[in-house]
Amino acid sequence: DRGDARAGAAVRQAGDWLGFGVANLVNIFNPEMVIFGGTMRDLYLAAAAQIRSRLNANALTACLEHVRLRTPKLGDDAALVGAAELAFERLLADPLDIG
Repeated sequence: DRGDARAGAAVRQAGDWLGFGVANLVNIFNPEMVIFGGTMRDLYLAAAAQIRSRLNANALTACLEHVRLRTPKLGDDAALVGAAELAFERLLADPLDIG
C-alpha cells in the first residue's frame, strides 16, 4: 500500500496462487460461497483482483456461475465467536437442561 514494488509484487503473486487453489476447490466441491478468514482475509482484501482473475481463468463455468467470495462479517473475531458458540451449543439449544 505504501509503494514498495517488491512487496506489491509478492502480494499479487500470492493472490494469484490463492486464486489458483480456490479455483481447484471450487471445481471439486462446487460451493456457493468461499469465505476468506484469518490471514487469508488480509490477502484477499489486498489481492482480490488477482484472486478473482485466476478463479475466472481456471474454474469451470458451471461452478463459477454461483460462487461468491466473501470475508467474515465478524472480522478477526470470527474464529473466537465460533469457538464460543460451539462451547455453549448445548446450553443455547436447551437452557433448562444444563445438568
